[in-house]
Amino acid sequence: MTHWKDRLLEADGALTSEPSAEETLRLRRTVAAEAASAVRSRQPWSLPFLLTAGSLTGASAALVLSAVTALPGASAPAAGAQAVGVENGSETPAAGRQQLQFATPGGTRIIWVFDAEFEVKGTLP
Repeated sequence: MTHWKDRLLEADGALTSEPSAEETLRLRRTVAAEAASAVRSRQPWSLPFLLTAGSLTGASAALVLSAVTALPGASAPAAGAQAVGVENGSETPAAGRQQLQFATPGGTRIIWVFDAEFEVKGTLP
């Protein structure tokens, strides 16, 4: 059994003879003409590049806009946070207590109660 590389080398007729001068010039002209037409037809900005650049610019603008509106002093509440003890829509919490609640899709709830006086309210056994 012979190796496939040996079979390819035996069957390749180009290895045994050199191309003629006419054939060489024809090949050079063909390659040069294709290279010149490829350079002329190349566009500086392709459509996929423009679409990608536009979408990234839009996403960046949205990110900057959302960051500017979330600065301290803006009236947007934190996601998942809820203040408890606020009376009649006023901004002052009742008795200095605030509560932060999180709920997971599985039903687990986590509740933190913040005490402004930092006193222990329970007794240890």
